[in-house]
Parts: sequence; structure tokens; C-alpha cells
Amino acid sequence: MNATPNFTEWALFALVLGVSTGVVLCRSQATPPMRKRLVGCVLAVLASAAFLEWHSLEHSDAQRRFELTLPTTGRPGGYVSSDTCRSCHPDQYASWHGSYHRTMTQHAGAESVQADFQRRTLTLDGEDYRIWRQDDEFWTEMPDPEWKERARKGVVSGSPPRLSKRIGLLTGSHHMQIFWVPGAVGNQQLIFPFAWLIADRRWVPVHTTFLRDPSQPPSMHVWNVNCLKCHATGGQPRPDRSIGGLNTRVGELGIACEACHGPAEDHVRLNQNPARRYAHHLKGRGDDSIVNPARLSKDRSSQACGQCHGIKWIPASERFSEEGFRFRPGQDLASSTPIVRPSRIKEQAFLQAGLRQNPNFFDEHYWADGMVRVSGREFNGTVESPCFERGEMSCLSCHSMHSPQSFDDQLGLGKHTQEACLQCHSSLRGQVESHTHHKAGSSGNECYNCHMPHTTYGLLKAIRSHQISSPSATDSFKSGRPNACNLCHLDKTLEWSATALRDWYKQPYSRLPDEHTTTAASVVWALKGDAGQRALMAWHFGWEPARIASGSTWIAPYLSELLDDPYSAVRYIANRSIKTLPGFRAFDSDYVGPAADWKIKKEAALQIWRQHMIPESLVEKPSVLLSPDGRINEDRWNRLLGQRNNRSMDLQE
Repeated sequence: MNATPNFTEWALFALVLGVSTGVVLCRSQATPPMRKRLVGCVLAVLASAAFLEWHSLEHSDAQRRFELTLPTTGRPGGYVSSDTCRSCHPDQYASWHGSYHRTMTQHAGAESVQADFQRRTLTLDGEDYRIWRQDDEFWTEMPDPEWKERARKGVVSGSPPRLSKRIGLLTGSHHMQIFWVPGAVGNQQLIFPFAWLIADRRWVPVHTTFLRDPSQPPSMHVWNVNCLKCHATGGQPRPDRSIGGLNTRVGELGIACEACHGPAEDHVRLNQNPARRYAHHLKGRGDDSIVNPARLSKDRSSQACGQCHGIKWIPASERFSEEGFRFRPGQDLASSTPIVRPSRIKEQAFLQAGLRQNPNFFDEHYWADGMVRVSGREFNGTVESPCFERGEMSCLSCHSMHSPQSFDDQLGLGKHTQEACLQCHSSLRGQVESHTHHKAGSSGNECYNCHMPHTTYGLLKAIRSHQISSPSATDSFKSGRPNACNLCHLDKTLEWSATALRDWYKQPYSRLPDEHTTTAASVVWALKGDAGQRALMAWHFGWEPARIASGSTWIAPYLSELLDDPYSAVRYIANRSIKTLPGFRAFDSDYVGPAADWKIKKEAALQIWRQHMIPESLVEKPSVLLSPDGRINEDRWNRLLGQRNNRSMDLQE
């Protein structure tokens, strides 16, 4: 808000004006009419001062009432906030402050909101959501979200009342921003049903940004009980029966210093003694009053990351709703909230009851072979990796919070190259080309393209798996999880990969079904696969290394098919990928538009492909169902499409 003079300033001004006017009236030869006008001016000024003071007090009261609807920052347990760390650790504070971890959750304000809140109306399911900005405040006039949730449960009926709500919190600052409005009681934060796509600079319904069965109704997300788990530091949901709502508090919004280093109250208190500080500095040893993940064992160090970047089991004994997570950096994560590992289901007896309550739990998070398939759960992949299980690899082997090469992925300096792997696998130094059977400088020569392929889905894209493994055509066939070979060589069959892996690395060779000896694996997954496989294929069809390895003249028909996919996330990725192909730079299909438009755009994309496709540039590719003159083998195409895996999917990224 713009600054408004306070009451004292206005009173002083009015007093000076009144005295001055009185002196003027006493000494002047002003006529009675002139004196009346001067008195009127004084009264007008005094009335204006009174009105502005009332307005200022009214705004202050409104601000205080609004702040009560937000989760409380600051809580018991030794949390002091990152700002307290800044004075002694300015460099570390600066590197953290510039990261996306800090901005996981923020108060909505002029510096944090990237979305366009210029006065406009958004429409969803026939209902209007009006948004506007008022100074540094962001507002919406919308149907009552809590009433709508009660109506969904059959508790109430009829049209929901409309309410004006000020946006309180937002999550995200990298790919998209999601906004939260206060509930009716306590400080519960309810989702605003539209998200802002940062790169696209557009509003879209939140539920269309997830890979979720379109026949399922949108969920009512509550920040306090879900997002708080990983998008805040030291969060405590805290149900309050006296008000029938939540009285949530956090150590700090976002992923702050104490999320990784633990509560710092004792550390700050002890180090107010300069002698202690200098003694530790001179001895060159760590300070045991705070946790430094870099000085922990590789297990405990990585668990500091895994508390958020992992699928955890929350036992009833955790009392999470009242107290938040018990885990603190430096402790054993498994003792409080163990990582869910399908590979060890027999050892994790606690899973049985949970799986009975939610039989789809594994399908929502893992491939059939137990490898995690959703984003943000990198620790699940790390703990299953031989480099972690039998070696000394940790999260900090590649990632850095305080010296990242880029904040996009928090990779440390020099860790974008082969050096990330060669720091441990030094015996391969100078032999990488003979090991990979790919030329130096090619994408196939990069360790992580083979051992960390993009088989994880989230944030409307494919993401690298963090379960370091070797490609296997047999595993792909059994689990449905694409392998590195076929994610780059999109025009090759699964049998082609199996043969190469047998010849190069002596992998066991098993005869695959005819389908995988005649048809490119990418084609099978794009036409016949489930929604998660189709999303990964849509992304890889636009991945430059794959287009270089496979050629791009044949890809457009498959992306055009995915433009009409039932799942919104698949349509979005397909549209983004097809614009990378020759002739499609100006092409655009609105993935949240009317369904009839998707079919029109699908046909338009095929027409563009036929116009720009040069038959001579198409070597014969029967495995991708195309003849040299560009004709599609419709019989095989339709046969695969008719066998599509239409199982309901909800990937819980």
C-alpha cells in the first residue's frame, strides 16, 4: 500500500493551518464573506484529515485480520529463521536466497507474484473467477470453495455464494505458480483453481497441469496438510477443535537454512561468544551446535535431502498433524518416516495396511519394477542405486546448495559433465568412448544419458531418473519403463536395443514378442502405452539429442496424435514438442481448449507435415510405420491405437 500520513502528522498540519488562519483573520481586513470561505477551507482540511485517518486505521485493521488467516511464521523447537543466519554467513545466505528452494512457498506480494493480475475474468466449468491487483495486494472474487467442496460431498445444494478473497500464499517460482486463498476459519489455505504457467505467461486450470484421469473431479488441495510437508520448514498443521479449523505454524516458509542444518537457536546463542567462534575457526573443525550435511556420512547427509525428496511412510506414532515431522537433519530418517521401497516390501510390513486402504499407491508413484516414476522423489532412486548402496555416492556428490553451476538443478560446479561420474569411476577415464560405444561429444557418450535416462514424470516434462542403472530391453518389456537406448534411438525396436546390449555388454538375450521386433519402441509406447508412457514419448519426440539420433522427419504424425490425447498433460507436452520440428514454429494448439479443436489441430498438424515433409529425406522406416513416400501404415497404426492402455492414471508428483 502507498504510505499515508499518520494522525499526528495530520493533527499538527491542521493545528498549524488553524492557527495561521486565525492570525490571518484577526489581522486582516478580510470581509465577512472572505472569512467564511477561509473557515470553510479549514473545516474541509480537518474533515479530510479525519477521513484519511479513519481510512488508515480501517486498512490497518483489515491487514491485521488478513494476517491472522496466514500460517504463523516462527514456532517453538529452536527455529530462528534464515535471516538470523545472514549476519555470520552472508555468502551462504546469498547463494540460498537466489535458489528455487527459498521460493517454494512465499507470501503473495509485488516481488513474489509473477502472474498477470490485471483485472480480468477467468472461467472454469461455467463459473467466473475475477482477479485484480490493488496496490501490492492480489484479489479474487470467486465461488465459495468450501461450499463447493461440501456440495461435492452432498452436504449442501444449489449455487455457491460468491466471495472476495485476498491471495495469501503462492507456491512455485520456476515452472508455474499456484495460489492459495484463506478458508473461513483458522489459517487454512485453499487452492485457487488456476495456475500461472511462467514460460507460457498464461492462466490455466490447476488440474490440467497434472497427469491425472480427466474423468476425475478436481481435488480440493489444502496447503496446510499437504504442501506444508515439503514446501515449508518445520511445518505443523495443528488442527484446532475450538475453532473447527487449522492453526498452522511453520519455522519459515519455503525451504530455508534450518531445513538442511536443523534448528539453530543453540548455535546462535553459543556463537554470540566471539572467543568460541575464533577457537573453532583456528582449530578448523566443525561446530557441533549445528548440522553441516557435508560433514555427515553419505547416508545421513542424503537423508537431509530425502526428508522432502522422498516418498515417506508416516506412522501414526509420528503425530504429524499436531507436531509436524519429528525428523531433524543428522538423524536417521528411517527411525521416524522411512522411505517407501517396493524392492523391500517384505521388510516393510507397515506398508500392508496402507496398501489395503489405497491399492493404487504403487501405481501412482512407481513403475512395475519398483523404480520411482514421479518427480521430486529423487532420494527414492538414489537409495536403490548401486553407487549409493555399495559405494560412497550421496546427493552432495553432484548437487550443491551453495556453489551451484545453475539454480535450475542445483548441480555443483563441474558436475554437468562426465566428471560427476569419473570422480568415482576413475578407471574409465580415457576409456569412455570404448565403454559407451558412442563417439566423444555425442549424447550417447554422456554417462547420465545411459544410466540416468528421463523416465521420471513431473512438471509437464520428463526428468532424469536418480536410480542409477544400466539400460535393459528385457526390463523395459516387463515393467513398461522405457530404456535409455530407445529414448534416444526413437526409430529403433526394443529387439534392436536388446541385440546391441547383448553384443556390447553380454547382457542375457530373451526373445521378445513380434511387436517389438517390427515396430519402434517409441511408437508402441506413444500409441499403445498408458498416459504416463505417452507423456514421456511426447517429451522425447521434442528432445534434441533424440531428434539428432533418430531423424525428425517422421515424428510429427505421432505428436499430432498426442495433441488429441484424453490427458491434458500429454496434449500440453505434445504441443510444446511439435513446435520444435521444421515448419511448426508458428503452430499452436490450446491444450485446454474445446475438445473439438484438438481434433482440428491434429489434422492441421498432419497437413503441415505433408507440406514440409520431403519424401526423399525419409529413408525407409517400416519400424515407425512410414513408407519412403510418407504414407502411414494405417492398419498397423490403428491396431496399436486400438490396444491402448486406457487405465486410469493419477501420477502423484
